[in-house]
Amino acid sequence: MKGTKIRASGSITKIVYALGGSPVGTTMPETYDALRTGVADGAMAPYEALSGWKWGEVITSSTECYPIAYTDIEFVAMNKDKWNALPADIQKIIEKINEEWIEKQGRLWDELDKEGKEFTLKRGNKIQTLSAQEGERWKAKVQPLIDDYIKTAKAKGLPGDEAIKFVRDYVKAHQK
Repeated sequence: MKGTKIRASGSITKIVYALGGSPVGTTMPETYDALRTGVADGAMAPYEALSGWKWGEVITSSTECYPIAYTDIEFVAMNKDKWNALPADIQKIIEKINEEWIEKQGRLWDELDKEGKEFTLKRGNKIQTLSAQEGERWKAKVQPLIDDYIKTAKAKGLPGDEAIKFVRDYVKAHQK
């Protein structure tokens, strides 16, 4: 990836740097043209972007990088004082809706990723999977970022090591 210009945002830029790439900051809507014109050589994103954002029209291949498991987290936040001001029965209703939303949203993203993968393959684009050796090399490059996350989480009294173990176990169990 040395010197390769990869569209990335937020904390994902650290992964691009760790792998030797050069992060390119573009919004999702700007990325199509960045890929089309060579401003970016690639992008770190879920398969969904290949169809939903039509990036599959301007790329020729995708690399599955399960060893470093790039993903995003979605959440809904509420002011704690406002939450505490709600009656307990209303809080319970919101919590129940949240539990249902987690499952529905997860299934939706799985389906959108499936559509994105099918979209790019139908266009004749290739999908590459890292070799075991290359995957281990990538893991080693990003491990300092993981270690830093665990250290920061622990300093806040959060179980960062348990979170990383959960994610790694999940990815291992669900990759092909």
